[in-house]
Amino acid sequence: MFAKQYTRAAVPAAYLGISSILFMYGYIKGDATFWMGIVLIPLLLHSFPPGEKTCRLAPVVAMMLLICCFRQELTWRFLLLVLALLFAVESLFGKLNGQFFTVLLIISPIFRYVSEVFTFPIRLQISAWAGILLQSIGLPVTVEGNSILLNGSEFSVDPACMGLQMTGFALLAVVFFMAHFRIQRQQSLPSRYQATLLVLAFALNAIGNLMRIILLVALHIAPDNVLHDATGIVCLIVYVVIPLFFMVRITYQRWGKAAIPPLTANKHHPSLLMSGHWVLLVICVFFCFQKPVMNIRSPKGAQAVAREGYVMQQLQTGVTQFRNDHALVYMKPIPAFYSSEHSPLTCWTGSGYHLSRISKKQVAGRVVYVGSLKKGNDELLTAWWLSDGRYATISQLDWRWKSLSENSDFQLINVTANDPIRLDMEVKRWLPPI
Repeated sequence: MFAKQYTRAAVPAAYLGISSILFMYGYIKGDATFWMGIVLIPLLLHSFPPGEKTCRLAPVVAMMLLICCFRQELTWRFLLLVLALLFAVESLFGKLNGQFFTVLLIISPIFRYVSEVFTFPIRLQISAWAGILLQSIGLPVTVEGNSILLNGSEFSVDPACMGLQMTGFALLAVVFFMAHFRIQRQQSLPSRYQATLLVLAFALNAIGNLMRIILLVALHIAPDNVLHDATGIVCLIVYVVIPLFFMVRITYQRWGKAAIPPLTANKHHPSLLMSGHWVLLVICVFFCFQKPVMNIRSPKGAQAVAREGYVMQQLQTGVTQFRNDHALVYMKPIPAFYSSEHSPLTCWTGSGYHLSRISKKQVAGRVVYVGSLKKGNDELLTAWWLSDGRYATISQLDWRWKSLSENSDFQLINVTANDPIRLDMEVKRWLPPI
């Protein structure tokens, strides 16, 4: 019996072992959100014991295997590995609760990318609201995109600060409170109320971030001050964690239902199923040990062509660089509507620059993002947007929908210059005509 138990446990243990490859690639970041989610998993397994065994994830794993045969990006390999691990756990030990999947999503690199890119318009709006409130109490502040300026000091709403980076903490706090009250009250909560609580956590986090930036500016707490991070933590506790605790408790009191014990898992493990898991594990190892490919490739019809007045260079990553004495332009093809677009929000930061004062600007009838790049004593201005050659947009949903519905080949265009007049001139040259 014990030998069979060890054999069952060996399969998920092997998946966890090869997950270290993704740590080596730096794809999984062991930040505070990640480890908080990992610590939360045993509590979820205690409050939501595995149910009857199921192979419901088998079709999803098969589809992911097919995708990995044609797509070499590390994202697909990561999804295959995680889904194969979950498939092994559910088919060998028992069905997992939806909250377990929620935690895995929150601590995943996919959530980090979505929170940094898709919530960017929210950060701009929070900065605008904070500026209005600070001006209403008589402070001489000016708002430039996601930055608020006061007496020469700059305060920004970005993922590097305590604020929207706390989104993961807020969502994990909801899951923790739901698991806590489930154990305490022996009640379950309908899925619609669980989803509502997660949405409320996101909204409260935005409010907490608004209060954080107001306090930082009003009290003139600089980023290098130890109170800067402390203010973020206090706002998280006061405006997010404490309200969520009472919201979850009241929700369980009013809408909680008696928890139904899960069905007893079948102890029989067909040898064919075990063999299939080991074969799938070998396939996952094969994909994960392949050299990762950056998610930049030129789709059909998106090949860059030389432009007069620029020196053109095709980089190994698939990006095309155009350079002259006044500007630097990057054209970054996006393979598909579901792909990441290698935004300057991450690329320039990875090159050692600090991107700040990001705002929307209308140039030649089109709206683009503009920002300031600083590295030591160097300061540049940069602008970017997404285009298929005929249409330009800065909306994530807009370009992805057009790419899907119209089969358009979108690219991210990033123009950088050393002064605002030159930047406007260059942006006009690269924007498609209306």
